[in-house]
Amino acid sequence: MKSRTVIYVRWKLTGRIEHFTNLGKLYDKYKNDELGVSRHTLNKRDLYSMFQNESVEILKSVIF
Repeated sequence: MKSRTVIYVRWKLTGRIEHFTNLGKLYDKYKNDELGVSRHTLNKRDLYSMFQNESVEILKSVIF
């Protein structure tokens, strides 16, 4: 069975949810200042356990 990963971004202020196929796509659309976190920091984190700050929640998940 083939699986893929998806990155979910939930904006805390509005509750809007977006999804991206990888961090590159996320950072093509948003900059560090908008997300409140650098790409380097997210690369080092286990996003399967969720990253959150005052602006966003970011979660990586496997889909089948």
